[in-house]
Amino acid sequence: MNIPPRILAVAYGGGHIAMMLPLLRALRRRRPDVDITLLALTTAARVARQAGETPLGYADLLHLLSPEEQAEALALGRALRPGNTHPDIPEAETAAYLGINAWDLQQQIGPEAAQALLDALGRQGFHPLHFFRRIVAHLRPDLVLATNSPRSEYAAVDAASEAGIPSLALLDLFALPGDAFATRTRYPSRVCVLSEAVRDNLIRAGWPPERIAITGNPAFDALNAQPTRAAGRSLRATLGAPQRRLILLALQPEPATHPASPGCHGDPHLPERILQSCIGAVRRYPDWTLIVRPHPSQSLPALPDDPQCRVSAATEPLHPLLHAVDAVITGTSTVALEAHLAGRRVLQLLDSIAAPAMPYAALGVADAACHLTDLPQTLATLLAQPERECAAACACPAAGPSQGGASPLGGQRGQSPSVGAPNTAAERVSELALALLAVHPA
Repeated sequence: MNIPPRILAVAYGGGHIAMMLPLLRALRRRRPDVDITLLALTTAARVARQAGETPLGYADLLHLLSPEEQAEALALGRALRPGNTHPDIPEAETAAYLGINAWDLQQQIGPEAAQALLDALGRQGFHPLHFFRRIVAHLRPDLVLATNSPRSEYAAVDAASEAGIPSLALLDLFALPGDAFATRTRYPSRVCVLSEAVRDNLIRAGWPPERIAITGNPAFDALNAQPTRAAGRSLRATLGAPQRRLILLALQPEPATHPASPGCHGDPHLPERILQSCIGAVRRYPDWTLIVRPHPSQSLPALPDDPQCRVSAATEPLHPLLHAVDAVITGTSTVALEAHLAGRRVLQLLDSIAAPAMPYAALGVADAACHLTDLPQTLATLLAQPERECAAACACPAAGPSQGGASPLGGQRGQSPSVGAPNTAAERVSELALALLAVHPA
C-alpha cells in the first residue's frame, strides 16, 4: 500500500504566504493524495484560512513542550506581548509564538544572553531550532517547504537538514549583496529564485549552483491575468479615474535595526511620518486620491475625514488594486516589484534604514526615488510622465521583468519553456518539490 507523501510547509504573512499558497494548490493538483501540514505564522493564518487551508500555529503545537516548559514559555510570551500584538492574531497564538521562541533562544544560549539578544534585535533574534526539531520529529514529513524568512522558516529548514529530510525554499526577491538569506551557509536542498540574475547573486555569495532553480515567484502568477486586469479596470472606474489620479501608499513597519545600516536605529514613527507626508502631498491637488494600504502586520491607520484619503485593508486583493492606480509609493516592500510588473509607476522612499538593501531605482523597479522632504515635487513629476505600458513581464509575470542582460532583473529562465512545460511559477516549483519527494519516498 502506498503511503501518501507528507509535506510540512512553513510561511509567515505578507509576500511569504502569498508565495506558498499557489504552490500548495499546484502540488495538490499534481498529487491529490499529498498530505500537507501548513504552519501559517502570525498574519499568514488569516490569509491561509481565507484561501481554504486549515493551518496550524504555535498554539496548536504547544503540546510538544512538557508542562513545565509550556508554563515557562507562556510566561515569557506574556512578558513580551506589549508592543507585539496584532488584531488579526489571537492572544493565545501571540503568547505561544513569542514565548516558545524566547524559550527556545534560552535553550540555545542561556537566559541572560537570550535576553540581551532580544533587547537588541527583538523578534529578529528568533531562531526556534529546538522547537522545530520537535515538530519535525512529531510530523515526520518527507519534505519541508519554506520561504526566505529568517526565523521559523530558517529553523524549519535547519531541522529538516539535521533529520536528513529534503527541503525547498522560495526566495521572493533579489538576494542582493548583504542580504541575510544570501549570506546563509546552511542551505536547503533546493532554492527557487526569480531570475538568472538572482541565481548569479546567490552563486557569488557562495551558494552551490546545483541547488538553485530559476522558477519565478508563485505570488506573481496571477498578477497580469485577464481577470485581475479586468477587476483593476472596474475598480479604477469606481474610484473615479481617469478624472482622478490614484496614488497607492504601501506602508510597512520600520525595523529597529538592519544590516544594511549598521549602527543605525530605525525610527518607529517613520510609517506615521510617511503617511502624513503623503496626505500633505496629495492635498495639494484636488483631483488626487491617496489609497493607504498597511502592511499585514500593521493595524489600519487613522485617516482624516477627507474624500481624498481612502484605506485599502490588507484583506482586500492587492493585484486588482495595482492595476487600478496611477502610481505606487513604498519603501522596501515587495509591492514595488508587483507594481512594476503591473506596469505602474513606482516611487521609492529612501528614509528607512532598510532602503540601502533594496535599491529599487538601480534595479529598474522604481521610476523615481527620494526622501520625504522631496516627496511632493518628485510625485508630481512622476505623475506628469506618460504612463508606461506593462513590460514584457506581462507575458511571464512570475519570472520578473525583462530588463536586458545588465539589469539585476534580467534573464529570467534562460530559454523559452518547451512544449508541455509548466507555465506558471507554482507549477515549476511543484515539479521540483515532487522530484525531491521521489528521492525521499514516504
